[in-house]
Amino acid sequence: MRCDGDEHPRHSVTISRPFELMTTEVSVGMVRAAKQPVAEQPQWSTAPDQPVVVVTWDGARTFCEAIGGRLPTEAEWEYAARGGREGTRFPWGDQSPTYEPKGPTGAMFEGDAGRAVGSYAPNAFGLHHMSGNVWEWVADWFGPYEDEAVTDPRGPSAGEFRVVRGGSYGDDERNLRLSNRNPNRPGNSNVNVGFRCARDLAR
Repeated sequence: MRCDGDEHPRHSVTISRPFELMTTEVSVGMVRAAKQPVAEQPQWSTAPDQPVVVVTWDGARTFCEAIGGRLPTEAEWEYAARGGREGTRFPWGDQSPTYEPKGPTGAMFEGDAGRAVGSYAPNAFGLHHMSGNVWEWVADWFGPYEDEAVTDPRGPSAGEFRVVRGGSYGDDERNLRLSNRNPNRPGNSNVNVGFRCARDLAR
């Protein structure tokens, strides 16, 4: 399965600052509990345990800041999604995904609706749905990678598109790859795009 052009060049990335990431996507119930506004959701995503979607990049950022967090950088997201596995295609390894909810290669893809957060088995870092279910906003503007090794990259300083990662319930296996990245206009609010928040930790 070949990489897309925007996934090159392969380069070394160091994450020097400790952080933590939500174990699931932000759910409808989490947003309501924080007394933040929830846009009208698709029919499949009205229950409290469903991932919240139809959210712009700024809406995702605002929610994370309201609860004392932030959106993860693209590099942080991929580091966390890999769960300590370097060079694999998916959070669990190189095997193709299946629909089995608690199976070791389970992910929601090629379907017509997302699933409740935490429905599929976590990766080695305890994070659920890093592939499939809903795309996730990250902090960075979309742009090319650096050629050389980088530490704590944050992407371009400006741009037209932000980055979403992870693939969604409606995508095929190729879009679930951990190296896959997709540009999305920050003002878009899509039925297959959600987010999860990160938080800095004391050294």
